[in-house]
Amino acid sequence: MSGGPYGLALDKLGKVWVCRMGADKMGDHRHEDRQGLRGVHGAGTMPRRVAAAPDGTLWVTLYGVGRIAHVDPASAKVVKEYDMPAGERGGPYAITVDGAGRLLVSEIEKDTIAMLDPKTGQFQVFSLPSRNEGIRKAIVDAQGRLWYMGSHSGKLGVIE
Repeated sequence: MSGGPYGLALDKLGKVWVCRMGADKMGDHRHEDRQGLRGVHGAGTMPRRVAAAPDGTLWVTLYGVGRIAHVDPASAKVVKEYDMPAGERGGPYAITVDGAGRLLVSEIEKDTIAMLDPKTGQFQVFSLPSRNEGIRKAIVDAQGRLWYMGSHSGKLGVIE
């Protein structure tokens, strides 16, 4: 696959969604018709990671422009974009969704985790306890804790 495939997720129908960071696109790979990817983003967005939410929608980090996008997989269209708290240079990278539908997004250039409640549109920002963590992947466990790996630091961390 061209375009620097980077992040992937499955939607509720089992479609595979792929971020192609180098192509500035994120879309579904439809095996049944071999049409390939339908892109939903634009120049300079650099989508890195994508996560499926409990309601069946998808969320993708747009590293190149400092935003996250909410995507309807049925239409392959962006529902809404949100500017990240750290701005254009914050580097939204890892993204995961908790059981309540809140987004947890690493801002890799600022050593913060931003939590978005889509119901209110408000962010809460958590500063990491150490610098230069480099969070590229994070997960939420059954108790609602965010676990992350610091690829730069080699540390395992948790936010409770």
